[in-house]
Amino acid sequence: MAVVVHYGGLPTAETHGWVTLEAETGTWPASTVTPGERLHRRVAVATWHRTSLRLGHRLDERARRAHADAVVVGGDEWACNVLIRRLPHTLRDKVVRVGGRTPTDTGRALLEQQLDGVFRGRMAAHDRELVDIFIGRRALAGPMTEGLAATVAALQRGQVAALLLNRPPGSSLQLWAGSQPTQLALTEAELMSFGVRAPREERADEALVRALVGTGAELIVVPESELRLYEGVGALLRYTDPGTPP
Repeated sequence: MAVVVHYGGLPTAETHGWVTLEAETGTWPASTVTPGERLHRRVAVATWHRTSLRLGHRLDERARRAHADAVVVGGDEWACNVLIRRLPHTLRDKVVRVGGRTPTDTGRALLEQQLDGVFRGRMAAHDRELVDIFIGRRALAGPMTEGLAATVAALQRGQVAALLLNRPPGSSLQLWAGSQPTQLALTEAELMSFGVRAPREERADEALVRALVGTGAELIVVPESELRLYEGVGALLRYTDPGTPP
């Protein structure tokens, strides 16, 4: 969960002004393209000590629902300190303080740049479990696929339960997409052969994540040191059939 607290006044509640809090839950790095539901509160600074206690419990509820591994907090130092001291202890233990710019009107995930630094190379227990399943299926020729072409084909068929990447796709890599999540291809001609009108070329990371969200699949970034994937991409499949690419 990402939390941004904005306040530009004196570091005391005995003054006039407003504290603004925004919070957002999501799954990194999918949240870079599909940010989660955002909580927004504007609080008079005179009531910040009291109100932050209630907000702390509200944030705790959201973090529990999202099974948040970390609470990344950025913004005004004084206002952030007041909030953190009033968080339930189970949530306070997950707090990671970050600096840097904290814009909230970018249309992207809150604290996107800072989140990248926090989570790069870090895997949640659930993600590690799925990586182990992938390794087992690969050894036994089970329901999985590897390589960009085969993985895109599986996304077209809605077969992907979890997409594994060695790194988020670079901005130079492009895919072709239509209006539906499964309308995804390596070339414009391939997508048009499916009857898709006016396909558009877009960044691969955005196209892949949109397909995952639309089909209810998960996204896991796994370092090459943990698992080297062919062409840096693979997938756990929900099912296989004779039409599944090898």
